[in-house]
Amino acid sequence: MQIQTNSHIQLVEAEDIRPLRHKMLRKGKEFSSTSYKRDDEKDTFHLGVFVENQIVSCATFYPQNTDKAHAKNAYRLRGMATDINYSRNGYGMKIMTEAFNILKNRNCDLIWCNARLIAFPFYQYVGFEAKGDLFDISDIGPHYYMYKRIK
Repeated sequence: MQIQTNSHIQLVEAEDIRPLRHKMLRKGKEFSSTSYKRDDEKDTFHLGVFVENQIVSCATFYPQNTDKAHAKNAYRLRGMATDINYSRNGYGMKIMTEAFNILKNRNCDLIWCNARLIAFPFYQYVGFEAKGDLFDISDIGPHYYMYKRIK
C-alpha cells in the first residue's frame, strides 16, 4: 500500500461525505439513504481523506453502546467507504489510525461496527474481532458484528 503524497485527512461535515456514501454504499438507492440519524450530533465526527480537493475515503463515528461487548464509552463506526478508483492505497488505514487517536483522546474504550463481507478482511487487519454469526441487513446484505478495544 502506498498513500499518494497529495492526500490529506481532516474532519469533515456529514454533507461533505454523503456523495461518496451514495456512490459506494447506497448505489441505486435514494440519496436520502445516505443520511444517518446521528450525523449531526455533538459527539459525532466524520473523517475524510482528500486527494486533490476530492474526498476519496470517509467514515463516521459516534457514541453508541453495544450489548455484544462490555464497554464504558463505546463508539460506533458507520459509512466507511473508499472510492473504487482509489482503493488499496492505504486511505482506509489512514482514516482508522486517525480515528483511533481521536477516540483515545475521547476516552473511548471500544469501537464497533457491522462489517460488510467485502470489508471483513480490512477490519481484521486493523485489529477488529468478529463476534457472533453472519447476519443480513435488509437491502444491504450480509454483515458481521466486529469490535476493537481502544487502548
